[in-house]
Amino acid sequence: MISLIMLSLSTLLITGILYGYFEAQLKKQLQTEADYIGVAVLSEGIAYFDNIDIAERITLVAPDGTVLADTAADPSELENHIDRKEIQLALKNGSGTSVRYSDTFTQRTVYYAVKLENGNILRVSARQYTLVTILLKLVQPIAVIILFAVLASAILSARISKNIIDDEEREKRASMRSEFTSNVSHELKTPLTSISGFAEMLMQGDADRETVVDFSRSIYDESQRMISLVQDILRISELDEKMRFEREDVDLYELAEEITECLRPEADKMQVQLRLIGEHIHIDGVRKILYEIIYNLCDNAIKYNRPNGLAEVGIYEKENGILLTVRDTGIGIAKEEQERVFERFYRVDKSHSGVIGGTGLGLSIVKHGAIYHHASIHIESNKGEGTTITVCFTKA
Repeated sequence: MISLIMLSLSTLLITGILYGYFEAQLKKQLQTEADYIGVAVLSEGIAYFDNIDIAERITLVAPDGTVLADTAADPSELENHIDRKEIQLALKNGSGTSVRYSDTFTQRTVYYAVKLENGNILRVSARQYTLVTILLKLVQPIAVIILFAVLASAILSARISKNIIDDEEREKRASMRSEFTSNVSHELKTPLTSISGFAEMLMQGDADRETVVDFSRSIYDESQRMISLVQDILRISELDEKMRFEREDVDLYELAEEITECLRPEADKMQVQLRLIGEHIHIDGVRKILYEIIYNLCDNAIKYNRPNGLAEVGIYEKENGILLTVRDTGIGIAKEEQERVFERFYRVDKSHSGVIGGTGLGLSIVKHGAIYHHASIHIESNKGEGTTITVCFTKA
């Protein structure tokens, strides 16, 4: 649109400038011809008009306006020219110019009149197309040029836009990598610092058996936390790199049943009722990734729940696809945070994260797993009322 507007304005401007230039040249040409013809008329008189062969129209007018000679018409049939502007200017100033348009305004006639030494007025005229007529005659070539320019600019702008988007995408990825590296370093630093501190105290050799057992348990717990973090990072990396996994027929209900049985001890420990409802539905997918999706959703539903709360897993088939829903009656997620919960290392309740553990990558794994299966994720939650996360798989 910008190129189209600029090209149109440029065409009008250039055409106007050229039209003005050629008009000035025409007037100068008429003046030069009038000077030469005037010398010939003074020398030969009216007889000069009998043999003249020239494109411009030449008229000889007496001081009272009577037409004495004309190259295009019989002088006796022409009206008195005393009221013509160029004639009046020539009588008063020695020369004069005027422009008159045709009835259709498609052409205009430029007149130049000069007063000869004998008092007669010699007038030379020439016709030219008006600016509007010229533009109308140039519509087709101008349209072709504009079309070509618009197509060229569209292609160019598309390439520029693509480059800009690519640059923005690279910057975004670089920023995400930098942030990811920073978060990983921070998450690893805490358990490593704890392990280093416990090991340093054990190295002193003056700790009793009970203290050694306590420190060893702490070292084990921190190392397990690091192992979980590394495993989650590897899972994210696999999904980020879009590795090809073997697909198979997976019974979602059966897989969810396996996961809920695995997490039931944890749910009992947190005093959360873990329930599975729905029906046996088969999809073509990667069992390993589907396991991670269901496991992380259920794990969060238990961790972020309340005593005597409910964590419910549902498997349904609807017209718009196959739905996996995980509903809890936990702490809920504020509206402003719902878009960010799938970011890596983002935690809704940072003060509570140290108590419940986890790596902060669970929902990020869920998001990447859903993308791998071309599934969409929807979240419904209210602060303090619980959360429902739905993963919708296409039937295809």
